[in-house]
Amino acid sequence: RLVSDWSSDVCSSDLGLTIASTPVDAPPSTAASSVLSFDREYQPGDRIVLSGLRRMAVRLDESMPDCLLYLPQPSHGSFSYEIPNGREERQTGSAYAPESFAGNSHRVAARALNREELTGYRNLALNPCDLLQPEDGPVPAYPHSSTNSYARSLYDFAARNAIDGNAQNGHHGVWPYESWGPELRLDLWWKLDFGRPVELDNIRLMVRADFPHDSYWKSAEVEFSDGSRLPVRIGPSAEFQEFPFAKRKVTWLRITHLVPSDPAKWCSFIEVEAWGHDLP
Repeated sequence: RLVSDWSSDVCSSDLGLTIASTPVDAPPSTAASSVLSFDREYQPGDRIVLSGLRRMAVRLDESMPDCLLYLPQPSHGSFSYEIPNGREERQTGSAYAPESFAGNSHRVAARALNREELTGYRNLALNPCDLLQPEDGPVPAYPHSSTNSYARSLYDFAARNAIDGNAQNGHHGVWPYESWGPELRLDLWWKLDFGRPVELDNIRLMVRADFPHDSYWKSAEVEFSDGSRLPVRIGPSAEFQEFPFAKRKVTWLRITHLVPSDPAKWCSFIEVEAWGHDLP
């Protein structure tokens, strides 16, 4: 039986007002999960704050899948997620399904990871809960993606779209075709941080295949935190392209030296997957 102190809050940006929470005077929970339901429309600046375990599965909205998170600072033991609605997002809701965070009835859930999630072979990049962070700011939860470019600063082209699990292809722009879509540059990089050591042996890439609007990167290099590198040759396929390699323990990877087939056209990744095992 897992014993943990779960805490869930939904906070407004106005003076830090808490608009819904689990009871603060409740005894420690012996359950491996916690659910918070409340009735109120989200406002710009609202955030969800969850406390519990260092590794947890979070469902922020019933239209989203579970996010398997790793919290970097157990002393703080909390995950804060600002609702991507209005204030920071120039095109509100662009990278999310229209029903996400909508309406006045919400349910937020958190639970401990099960054995298969902790030890099984899975895509360790997947995180639909990832958000933009200041370049030098603290990362609230991993896995986390970052980049040196995304087109016109629109959410539907941000780095996090390449690890949100949505692999719809053949078009570009707002959900369900959100992607990592950078500007037309030759110095691009896209980085995935795991926040702790993991063991990887395969990377899968899906280029955005909205041809002829798009081109594609014909080659790239994957750099790993252990100093190793993996050159990859990429084709104009709308399907996942796999790049297996010998197992290596790393804390991050970075895709760089991206060479476009046609430098005058947009190149993008719909999804990036990193397959392997989490480590104890």
